[in-house]
Amino acid sequence: MAGRRAVIVVGAVAAAAAAAGIGASVWHANVGARDAAATQALFSLALPDAAGATQPLAQWRGRPLVVNFWAPWCAPCVEEMPDLQRIRDDYRATGVEVIGVGIDTAARIRAFRDQHAITLPLLVAGAEGSSVGDQLGNKAGVLPYTVLIGADSRILERKIGRIRPEELRAWLDKVAPRAG
Repeated sequence: MAGRRAVIVVGAVAAAAAAAGIGASVWHANVGARDAAATQALFSLALPDAAGATQPLAQWRGRPLVVNFWAPWCAPCVEEMPDLQRIRDDYRATGVEVIGVGIDTAARIRAFRDQHAITLPLLVAGAEGSSVGDQLGNKAGVLPYTVLIGADSRILERKIGRIRPEELRAWLDKVAPRAG
């Protein structure tokens, strides 16, 4: 009798595990399709930069891309921006680009850029930028929000809140290791 119960329990556990595996596969496929649609939507955008020139995001398709959603009024965003600039400078030769999608006005983003000597592309999305971030996984609408998109347009990493330089470097070293 005890042996029969053990077989039933093992069978039930195996069935639950199989069901969970199937559920995880379906969930993963849905997330993958949603992410693909989100990156497709991102690359279909053209946003003005801080100088007012329209920048099609498709220009960065096919290379590792760090997309940082930020605002000049967001303290953690302001704190991480010099780190993002240094990382961009360090990885640019590997093909990586780092862009900032600003949730504010062009005038404020331009003033921030000039005050802090930022040369990475700062795009002006205004309040609509929040919906782009939402499509890329920021359901909470929190700033800063950083996404790493691979050269194959897949979302590889996401981070809500301030990203530390060592964390971003670890992400990038997997997709675009620096020489030396």
